[in-house]
Amino acid sequence: MNLTFSGDTGILASVQEGIQILLDECKEQPYALDIRLESALPGTLSVQKEGSHCRISCNTPAHFFRCLNRILCHPLEDLCIQEQPAFEQNGFMLDCSRNSVASVETVKSLIRILAKLGMNQLLLYTEDTYQVPGLPYFGAYRGGYSQEELRELDRYAQLFGVELVPCIQTLAHLHNALKWPMGAELKDSADILKVGSEKVYAFIETLLDSLKTCFTTRQIHIGMDEAVSLGLGNYLKENGYKKSALLVKEHSLRVLEICRKLGWEPMMWSDMYITSNTGSTYYDIAENPDTSHWEKPDPDLGLVYWDYYNADKQLSRNMLRVHKELSSKVIFAGGIWNWNGIAPNYGKAIRCTGAALETCREQQISHVFATGWLDNGAETPIDAIYPGLAAFAQLCFREHLNQKELEQLFEDCIGGRYEDFYQLDAFDSLFTGIGENQSADNPSKYLLYQDPLLGIFDYHIQGVDTHTYYSRLAAQIGPCRETSAKYADFFAFYETLALVLADKADLGIRIKAAYDSKDLSTLRGISDTVIPRIAENLWNLRLLREKLWMKDSKPFGYELLDIKLGGVSARLESCRRRLNAWLEQRVSCLEELEQERLPYWTIENRYPHRPDQSLRENLWNKIVSGCDLIDTI
Repeated sequence: MNLTFSGDTGILASVQEGIQILLDECKEQPYALDIRLESALPGTLSVQKEGSHCRISCNTPAHFFRCLNRILCHPLEDLCIQEQPAFEQNGFMLDCSRNSVASVETVKSLIRILAKLGMNQLLLYTEDTYQVPGLPYFGAYRGGYSQEELRELDRYAQLFGVELVPCIQTLAHLHNALKWPMGAELKDSADILKVGSEKVYAFIETLLDSLKTCFTTRQIHIGMDEAVSLGLGNYLKENGYKKSALLVKEHSLRVLEICRKLGWEPMMWSDMYITSNTGSTYYDIAENPDTSHWEKPDPDLGLVYWDYYNADKQLSRNMLRVHKELSSKVIFAGGIWNWNGIAPNYGKAIRCTGAALETCREQQISHVFATGWLDNGAETPIDAIYPGLAAFAQLCFREHLNQKELEQLFEDCIGGRYEDFYQLDAFDSLFTGIGENQSADNPSKYLLYQDPLLGIFDYHIQGVDTHTYYSRLAAQIGPCRETSAKYADFFAFYETLALVLADKADLGIRIKAAYDSKDLSTLRGISDTVIPRIAENLWNLRLLREKLWMKDSKPFGYELLDIKLGGVSARLESCRRRLNAWLEQRVSCLEELEQERLPYWTIENRYPHRPDQSLRENLWNKIVSGCDLIDTI
């Protein structure tokens, strides 16, 4: 494709290399286009195309790439598109701290996608997954980014007008760093730093200083969320009790002082300022509370209101009002729900995102970003972020989602079909229906990992035809390997997961029913046919997940996911041996199958359960056994 550019030389000079990279991604096409770039009125952007003559009106490189990508994807179509971006800064936070550290090439690919979507920030969430000179144990064996890798990513992001922002932790969520010998003199408790310790502030300064030459931006996210036991460990022993609201303020002021010294402009999560002042949970705030007596952050410290859970606009209005009383720099962070377990929850992500961003528009919040957490060991492949990310991005330019427009945006920017990806929502919509899993059930995870002889979750799937449900889902996902061919391995993984679940989800129920009725023929069929079929599909699942991981991420951390999936295989083999021992009368009973199947959640939470109740368990160690995985006594 031959492109000729004219017009605003300021933006054009900054995007030349990015343009060439996007052109290299395109299929070779024999088209010639004349593109004129003009400055737009504040808060607007537009694309007009008639034949080979194109005009882009915008004010930022990210908006330019959003417009350019439409032209590149539709070179034969006439276009007339006008948009009003609602936010000055709109970004995405990529979790690189839950064992999966995205490879440099994966991050570069994500940067290109963000630019095509018109987003201008990428926040890298790294608790201890960045290398710090002089601290060899910081992030040891975790695959942290080197300083040169961060500089490379920063340079690359600039080519597309994307601001790469470091996101670290300076209070809690540091258990991986503090477990090493250096942590003994730094920690209050297992994952929280000791407020007031000069050694702690020297440590934090070392962290902040190590990043100073790696990023062009001066913005930085310093974390400080979920320090629920703040001041109740070593600090309490050494200093006595002090209100957590005072400790949060004292600590944030000290860290802010270091940031000022090094030239950083920090933001932090807001939950500790909320919960320490109210003495309650984050979202449990009275309507119009009196905040005049609350401890408040310094005016230079940005405060990030994060809400991934609530579609109640009145709740978010109240939360934003409280945040504005605490800080003049309020940022909103939403969630795209790729962390539901092994499969994403797009229905909840889109419903909550739509409500929250509408409220942010009303309240004139200028800075928003979406989060893509990889909780509990990054069981969900990175590519699962895209539908939630595309919807979030579109809602930064549209007041409401138009399904046809969203599907076209997705295809243009992601290179796959939106409707293919959205089918993955069905994995955890077993009880509710696709798109309706607002309670965030995650049966695909606990029914995969649970032990078939124990059946800890079997009480809750009585009467549910899981075999038909997941067999149909496998048949629906299979063709996506061709219709979204760029993501063939991704869909092969989920097709295979559905095949595993089709046989395994209710395996414990079938085994116990046959055992209780002494149905030896059924048990023999399970031992000889069903379990071997699950094992074969599970082996393929492991190979596919490993392939995806090694494509997307550094190898560190996969060993734990390998152990989790390998554990399922091992227990299936053990189950088969136990069944055979009983069938061959080498044992008189199977004690595991004599155990009554009890409700895991409250007894009301059996199928069908109320939509406001959750059948959710995301902790692997609680799923696999009723015994302790790690006994510290």
